[in-house]
Amino acid sequence: MNNENMISVSNGNGKMGAIPSASLPPIVTCRKNGLPCAKDCYANKLYRLRPTVRNAYDKNLAIYQNNPDSYFLQLRAFLSVSRFFRLHVSGDFIDAEYFARCVEAVASAPNCTVLAFTKQYEIVNEYINNGGAIPENFKIIFSTWGTWKPENPYNFPESAVIFKDTAIPDDWKICGGNCFECACRGCGCWELKNGETIAFYKH
Repeated sequence: MNNENMISVSNGNGKMGAIPSASLPPIVTCRKNGLPCAKDCYANKLYRLRPTVRNAYDKNLAIYQNNPDSYFLQLRAFLSVSRFFRLHVSGDFIDAEYFARCVEAVASAPNCTVLAFTKQYEIVNEYINNGGAIPENFKIIFSTWGTWKPENPYNFPESAVIFKDTAIPDDWKICGGNCFECACRGCGCWELKNGETIAFYKH
């Protein structure tokens, strides 16, 4: 398989540590109803400013659109040799079919814990409404933004953004700043329980 047909997986960065991740372009794969986070999206800033990042995200989306079987076969291969994995440092679950295949890929690698934040809550809720089950190793966190909250009937963990004027509730957990360290210690996002909230300072 040549490089053009291989999905791009990052081996980590300053915040993620040594956590591999696969991402998609921001905005175009996210919600279509103009959420306020769009103008402050850190992933979109990187996407615009760094051609290598933009090319990697665009390539992943193109591979999925042109050959979804290859996309998910490759994703499964990466999950099978990873202890931890992050889906969508940029981007989100595109649609119901994409989400269902992500669930299948994660279920195929029970020794890998996969973390994903999403504002596409309808897709996740509908999947469960239709009888679907989320694997224990798939840690899904519903993202909020200020006063915008997702519908969360299944009580998924949530993330919140801390703005300058945000009053921080006592029961919020605050991001420790390094995904790999938290994953290895079994804390933070990776072990967030239903009904709990992890908070990030706006960046």
